[in-house]
Amino acid sequence: MKLIPDSFSDFQSIIRENYIYIDKTAFIDKYERTGSRVSLFLRPRRFGKTMFTEILRYYYDKALEKEADELFRNTWIADHPTPRKSSYAVLKLDCSGIRTIGGIEDTMNFFMKRIANGICDFYCLYPELIPTDLKSENIQDSIDNISKFYDDRKYFTSPAKIIDNFLERFISRKQAFRLMIIIDEYDNFTNDILCRDPQMFAAIARKEGELGSFYGTLRNYQQSKVIEKIFITGVLPVTMDTAVSGFTSAKLSFKPELNSLAGFTDSEVLELIRESVDFEKCSYYPEKLQQIMKLRFDGYRFSRTAKENVYNSAMCLSFLSELRDNEFESIPPFSVMSANDVDYVKLTGYLDLINPQERGAVVNAILRGRIIPYKTPGTVKLAAEHETLTKDEGLAILYHLGFFTLASKDEIQAFTDDRDDDWDYLRVPNEHCKMLFSKYWFDKQKVSWSLFDSTFDLRGMARANDSAVMAAFLRAVAPGFVNTDNVKLGEAQVVLAMYTALTMNTGSSFRLTREYAIRHNGAYVMRDSPEPDTENAAAGSSEYRINIRAGRADLVAENIRGSGPSYIFEVKYAQDVPAREETKTKVREKLFRAATEQLDFYVTDDTLKALPDLRRYLVMLTYGELSIQEV
Repeated sequence: MKLIPDSFSDFQSIIRENYIYIDKTAFIDKYERTGSRVSLFLRPRRFGKTMFTEILRYYYDKALEKEADELFRNTWIADHPTPRKSSYAVLKLDCSGIRTIGGIEDTMNFFMKRIANGICDFYCLYPELIPTDLKSENIQDSIDNISKFYDDRKYFTSPAKIIDNFLERFISRKQAFRLMIIIDEYDNFTNDILCRDPQMFAAIARKEGELGSFYGTLRNYQQSKVIEKIFITGVLPVTMDTAVSGFTSAKLSFKPELNSLAGFTDSEVLELIRESVDFEKCSYYPEKLQQIMKLRFDGYRFSRTAKENVYNSAMCLSFLSELRDNEFESIPPFSVMSANDVDYVKLTGYLDLINPQERGAVVNAILRGRIIPYKTPGTVKLAAEHETLTKDEGLAILYHLGFFTLASKDEIQAFTDDRDDDWDYLRVPNEHCKMLFSKYWFDKQKVSWSLFDSTFDLRGMARANDSAVMAAFLRAVAPGFVNTDNVKLGEAQVVLAMYTALTMNTGSSFRLTREYAIRHNGAYVMRDSPEPDTENAAAGSSEYRINIRAGRADLVAENIRGSGPSYIFEVKYAQDVPAREETKTKVREKLFRAATEQLDFYVTDDTLKALPDLRRYLVMLTYGELSIQEV
């Protein structure tokens, strides 16, 4: 078995020390064919962007030509070299891990130190280009001189001044060298500031500020042909949009041919599994492990016309590493995020930047498991004090961060037959992100996350169907509900609570789906009449009507172990308002009949009707009382 590189992206070590490596070198050719001189490649955190910048550096840097011939020996690019191989002097700058808690001056000092470190690394590879006034008898003394020179804040008071000095010196000594600059995680530190302190972000990223001047300097030297190529990775376009409008000539992120440049495809995940798992010890076969990882970490699509989704690569590697640490005896549990989880902090920070009314609409759509239409904004800027984001700007940020992804044509069709090609449609990509949104909602309702304990699970329900299981569910979810006169939202709250509790406690036995789309003969069943107006109707009023052919079941738990029952849940909600017992009984009887009709229809689905043991449950939250019964 090969080693698993789940905490670093050192390309040289990965190749030489028998770590798993998924070959992405075919994308070098695709990148070169774009002809882009300045490129911005955006992907969410932990998708392998840094690894690709390392690949580019080794491939293009003339000083690393011998190492490149060795490292790329068994890769696609070795048999398909491009015209630009080993033809640049490469300056690589790493912007990750810059400290942001000490104010703007402290942050900029860290950024300037990173630039100086990159310049020192450059001169280590190109000692012949070291300026005469900084040169000593040996290379190490020269590098020390360079480091001290650029650390002098009397002369170098901004990032722009450092890069300007370096480029002017490069011009005077470059000889026949062509220069390529790679900037990895360009917005790592500004994103941290943005989700925590929008006013500090506005100050640090404004066009006339130090960051704007830095990128403006790069743009000027690129336009004057001193820099031949610039390749930048990051997560959000916000910093670039705010600091330097129009800087990048090509946003590679949206090109369908580069959709899987970062992240893993289905076949790549299977390759990972087969190279890292000891199947003499592991009772799960490769396809089963892939199925579990697909539910948790797959589902990302970065182009409308991309042919396949990709997995979050770092999460896949972490899962396999934990599986190995368990000596392959048990599947890594679905972890509960703490309040300090990096993804969760960013999600809450950016959601709270959206103006409150539109934020409520977004969260309600998520609660109901819907895809969300939005217009991609040309730019996303946040440069004024107390400025908030529009819904579309907020969705664009959450999409770039990986909390949403583009829905496919099939997924859009499952929810609407009135698609507009001028709009994009977003969905939550996988179980990991759904859990983050669930936590956000429960935290807003001030529900203790610890209430979701292991006593509520489908296997317990299958064994006993007794009051203990129901009591555990009541104890876990009841504090999460706010009384609402919106019937659909009330039902969605119950479904979300059930989905969250089950996801955390059923392990890998079930495939859980909210808003399960019904298919007949492979085609989605759409609504055959307008959706009834129940948004503000009390459950007991004459306006409360049920469309039994809505085409989507509330919650399906499909058993994927091959034995044991599967489950389908239908949820009904009635507002907790004063009513006579006779009225309550009539309403509950009416909801029971409607739910039974819906369940009868839902089990005609192509997949559900083939399940050998499908159990049907009705969950009702009516007049403040919760009941669960098998029907």
